Amino acid sequence: MNTLENQAVANWPGYDYPLACRVIREGDQKILYPVMKRSAAKLKGFIAWGKYIPSWDFKTVSKFVKDHVESPAPRLHLIFSIGKEVVGFGSLAPMDDEKEIQIALWVAKGHERKGIGSWIVHVLEFYAFDVFGYHYLYYQHDAQNKASGKLPGKHGFRFSHSFDSPKTAMNESGLWMSWVKQRPEHLPPGFIDTGDWGNWLETKFPWVSLI
Repeated sequence: MNTLENQAVANWPGYDYPLACRVIREGDQKILYPVMKRSAAKLKGFIAWGKYIPSWDFKTVSKFVKDHVESPAPRLHLIFSIGKEVVGFGSLAPMDDEKEIQIALWVAKGHERKGIGSWIVHVLEFYAFDVFGYHYLYYQHDAQNKASGKLPGKHGFRFSHSFDSPKTAMNESGLWMSWVKQRPEHLPPGFIDTGDWGNWLETKFPWVSLI
């Protein structure tokens, strides 16, 4: 069971603070601008909009934040941080079927290979299944993105299929791998089935975001 509310929080290995997250909000360009610029060379490899980051100024990142804050459901955007440093970003994005959702994420430069991407998947899975109640969660990545390709198998996703997609980022091959995970049967109906947030809006997670 992917429960987050009762998990104890310790400092993330190798850091002096726990790993925390919160929903993106207005004004976050102040914290995202420096980390996105620093991570530009990394992000442009496998993220379509990443190739534009080197030319982005503060105003452009402000628009990026505004667009994400105002993006309609089922989109969800979370900023992950350790202490006052942004270490990653994770989203839920729509699929063609309204009962399905997919994960998108990136880890900031300097914080790779420290388990942060895996934790982002864990948190997004919780929101997808426990809170929203989606029936299927997808994880998709370009075949050349080896780091991203290591994550779904670790979290119980099964390989679903591959598909061709036009190359939109610098290091993409155009061949994509699609992994899927089904919602556990024991979970109660989520928001997409009931239209009711229940107690989720009052839920206090064990971490505290310092940003």
